[in-house]
Amino acid sequence: MNNNIFDYNLKTQRLTLRRLKISDVNDMYEYTSDKRVTQYLEWRHHTKISQTRSFIENVIGDYDTAENAYLWAIELISESKLIGVVRIYDYSPQNKRAEISYIMNPAYQGNGYIGEAIDSIFDYCFNTLKINRIQAKCFSNNTASEKVMKKTGMLHEGIMRKYVYIDGQYEDAVLYAITEESYRNQINH
Repeated sequence: MNNNIFDYNLKTQRLTLRRLKISDVNDMYEYTSDKRVTQYLEWRHHTKISQTRSFIENVIGDYDTAENAYLWAIELISESKLIGVVRIYDYSPQNKRAEISYIMNPAYQGNGYIGEAIDSIFDYCFNTLKINRIQAKCFSNNTASEKVMKKTGMLHEGIMRKYVYIDGQYEDAVLYAITEESYRNQINH
C-alpha cells in the first residue's frame, strides 16, 4: 500500500503531472545529457542513456515506498512528451513543510511550463494536503531558477553561504519559500 500523499496525477491546460515511467527514458535523456541543464546541479550530465534509465528505475522503485518525497513527470499534452520533472522532498508531516526542485528541457524553457506545473503543485499542496510551507533553493548564480521561484510567488529568505561542494569549490545557495498564507494572499488579489 502506498502512503505517499503526493502520489496524485495533476492536470493543467497544457500539462499532465504524473509518475515517471521507463518509456520516458529517451525524452529524459534528451535533457539530462545536456551540460547546460546540470551546470547548476549537484550531479553531472548523463553520458550514457543507461544512467537515465537507472535513475528512472530508482524513482519508480521509490513510488511505492517513499513517504516524504515524490517526483512528478511533466508531460506536454500536445506532444505526449516528457519535458521535465518536479520533485517534492523532505516533507515533514509534523511541521507541514516540504522542499521543491525542478528541471526542464531547455528546448521547452521560456513558455511558462515550469511555472504552470509548480502552480498546480502549490494548489494541490496548500488546498488539498494543507501544507503550510514549501521552500526551494538554487545556486546563487542560477538566475533562471531564481526567476521561476519569484514568478511562482516564492519570497527570497536568504543566502546559504558555501552550501554545496561541487567541482572542487563551495557554492552559495539562495533560499526561497512560500507559505500557505502568502499563497492565499496572492490568489485573492
